[in-house]
Amino acid sequence: MTTTAIRTPPVGRGPARRRRRGRGVLAILLLLVVVVVLGGLALTADTPSRPDTATVARGSVVAQVRADGAVASRLATAASFPVDGVVAAVDVITGATVRTGDVLATLDDGAVRPRVDAAQAALAADEQARTAAARVPVPDPVALARLDATIAADRAVLAEARRVLDGGELRAAQDGTVTAVRVRVGDRVTADSPPAVGIADLTGLVVRVAVDPARVADVVVGRSAIVTAGGPDVRGQVADVAPVPSGDGRYAVTIDAALPDSARIGLPARAAVVLARRDGVLVVPPGALRPGPSPGTATVQVVPPQGPPTPSVRTVGVGLVGDDAVEVTDGLAVGDEVVVDGAGPPATDS
Repeated sequence: MTTTAIRTPPVGRGPARRRRRGRGVLAILLLLVVVVVLGGLALTADTPSRPDTATVARGSVVAQVRADGAVASRLATAASFPVDGVVAAVDVITGATVRTGDVLATLDDGAVRPRVDAAQAALAADEQARTAAARVPVPDPVALARLDATIAADRAVLAEARRVLDGGELRAAQDGTVTAVRVRVGDRVTADSPPAVGIADLTGLVVRVAVDPARVADVVVGRSAIVTAGGPDVRGQVADVAPVPSGDGRYAVTIDAALPDSARIGLPARAAVVLARRDGVLVVPPGALRPGPSPGTATVQVVPPQGPPTPSVRTVGVGLVGDDAVEVTDGLAVGDEVVVDGAGPPATDS
């Protein structure tokens, strides 16, 4: 009988070798990853990124003056009492239709009417005395002169009393619709009080905007405008430019336009007054231009059509400057790619 000895490998030596081999493979893989990443970074560093560009094309340039405002009546008045007093009656309500001369409100005349009566009586008495003094056989010139002076003073007192009496009756200065009533019976008003009643012609609505002093010289009567007021854009025309600024230093500009039916007095509105327009010209975005070496010029960065996208600086001629596009008169051609970096166009006159 033969006995065969079976040799058992040492416990733990096989798994340890496998772990060491696994660590070696992992280290090699990590090294390869690092090499690939570093190589990619090197390639990226050598290849410049392409900047934001725009393609030169033919289009339209519109120079405008933009302003905000509101819908207003073509003709509106604000009626105020010219004298002091207490409101005795209010004869209209908001929305009422009035004609020129209609009574809107009245003041209590209880204290004024007796003054008128007294002034009339004094004038009549002095005129009668003057007539009697002139009929004597030998009139006294000194007495007559004194009576003449007294009569003149009486007439002045009567005129003032009548002015106050008439001023207590507020009347409409135009045909239209009452848009506001700001007094009530019993209110005490003065000649400096705010307007008591507002009247407007609602059949003729316009847009009234405020234009900055720096741009108002460009806005003249007759220029076309694009108006937005409670609906789609509509075309209009400048009808009036205020000769003096308002309290905020800006100038009121009135624009006639066929406003939509939804337009109401006080509705916010916006207008763009067209100063000039050129069609079929070379245009670039405003952000593609930087100030040039001389008036009427600018510089642009042109990207070559092939090869590395490294831009070259080029001086170009600048024509009409609009809000959304700028005319280029020379130095570029259709299809050129220019860098747009938001620098904005040079300051030029429209």
